[in-house]
Amino acid sequence: MWGYLLAGFVVLWLLQIYLTTRQMRHYRATIQKMSRRESGYLGVGVEKKKLGSGTVLILVTDENGVVEECRVMNGVTVFAKFKKCKRFIGQHISTLQDEKWEHPLKMASDKIKQQMDTAVTV
Repeated sequence: MWGYLLAGFVVLWLLQIYLTTRQMRHYRATIQKMSRRESGYLGVGVEKKKLGSGTVLILVTDENGVVEECRVMNGVTVFAKFKKCKRFIGQHISTLQDEKWEHPLKMASDKIKQQMDTAVTV
């Protein structure tokens, strides 16, 4: 009996490792795909929660800070995938607001602003 229970635990653990690796590959592929633009800036915002769903938000802007592309991954499980978010496209990063994704939006916007400041001062 204990042998079956232990074997079941090992199978579930290996499945978790496999699915987590798959999700990380999806994350990296999405970041690479979105960063292939000739010009502009990319910012990633993350909100981790101990309980409840976490959020990863990726913004791509042009040189002026206007959002050209946005993707959001929101969920609790390793089955969560990035989805296109049209809500912020065409808006300037300084005007972005959303109660649901307040923290990731601010984090992604701040990273883009840092890149813009670095590009100007160099």
